[in-house]
Amino acid sequence: MSASRENVPVFNCVVNVAPSDADGGVVATVANLHGLVGRGRSEREALAQVVPQFKAAVGRYHQAGEAIPWIDPPAECPAGHAQRLIAVHL
Repeated sequence: MSASRENVPVFNCVVNVAPSDADGGVVATVANLHGLVGRGRSEREALAQVVPQFKAAVGRYHQAGEAIPWIDPPAECPAGHAQRLIAVHL
């Protein structure tokens, strides 16, 4: 394995996933970084939207050498929602 692969930063993306609404839509909201929301017809679709947003946002901060404005502790998972922890490699 090359040195560059060993130094790939990994960040935890904490996501709160709302149950399906009346129209069958699902909303996934990042709980540890403000303003990132994905929507889809399924949890998988909603996560497929929000994870790239998280990766792009964290990547911009990391590349610029800026502190990442984490929400710490992450926003509480509302009753009836599911919480997902996703490891994201830059």
